[in-house]
Amino acid sequence: MEHIIRFEGGSDCIRFECVHGSKDCKPGCGGSHGRHGLSIRFVSKGDKGAVQFLLYTGLCPQYVVPSQIGVRNCEWGGAALPADLGYHAKQPQYEGQELSHAACEFCDGQPCYYEGSGLNANDAMYALVNGGGDALWAFLDAYYASTFAGAEYPIPAEFKTPLRDANAQVDAPSGATAERR
Repeated sequence: MEHIIRFEGGSDCIRFECVHGSKDCKPGCGGSHGRHGLSIRFVSKGDKGAVQFLLYTGLCPQYVVPSQIGVRNCEWGGAALPADLGYHAKQPQYEGQELSHAACEFCDGQPCYYEGSGLNANDAMYALVNGGGDALWAFLDAYYASTFAGAEYPIPAEFKTPLRDANAQVDAPSGATAERR
């Protein structure tokens, strides 16, 4: 499997000039593109197509004048949002599936049949947050196998250590009272 990570820059057609160069993109009007934060796309690619996990970061473009010592104090805000778990297939995956793209980069320039789910993206996020990059790639590779080879849908990784006993005392700093969790 080929693993691809792509950082897709955000846009802000409200505060900045239109990133698409449209004369009709005006803030507060129906033609504005609005704003969208940086996205990170994780792709596992094989011979039958690819699967992807798309993560919205909520981090939008900024303009901050550097201080006298050259530091830019940006307030980034934003919140990560698992946006999509889906596949790019070189062949239709079910009867009646319509062509999504005539030429798809994840299908080696061939036609693409795409389908994805925002709800299932939580499984990929769960694997990433609980297990890191290796767990995400394992999940995506298993999702590829479930999509293209009939394997079972993958179970995302759990965190590396077990839950604490709910009745156990938590060590408290000296002078503080221990809490029960």
